[in-house]
Amino acid sequence: MNDEVEVGSEEKGYLGSYYKATILYPVGTCSDYRVKYKTLVSDNDQTTPLEWFIRASELRPIPPEIPRETKPMETYDIVDVYDNEGWWIGVITAKVEQEYRVYFPTTKQEIVYSADKLRFHQEWSDGEWKFPSLG
Repeated sequence: MNDEVEVGSEEKGYLGSYYKATILYPVGTCSDYRVKYKTLVSDNDQTTPLEWFIRASELRPIPPEIPRETKPMETYDIVDVYDNEGWWIGVITAKVEQEYRVYFPTTKQEIVYSADKLRFHQEWSDGEWKFPSLG
């Protein structure tokens, strides 16, 4: 165990977000896992890392980093934005100097972020990383 993963939230208000976690142990027939989040904390004391039971379908490996020198970010790229302790899926709508305007379809908000808060969005499918398209 102790595998580092990302947990994709399926809860209302958190759909399209991913949070880093460590698998602690399998539960039952290995379709569920107990995880400890890296950035989310317990409601009890606001300092202890949150531990939770997660379905295997909500887990994925940590995506590989895509160097910006290899592929610069452009308008209409699907990206993950680091905000509120997790990664949120959005679409770049404009570049404003050294920052990017990102639209979030789940909340219908558009917010400006610095480049260091963005990464290219990738989907884990059939055991490999794939880049989604808008179409």
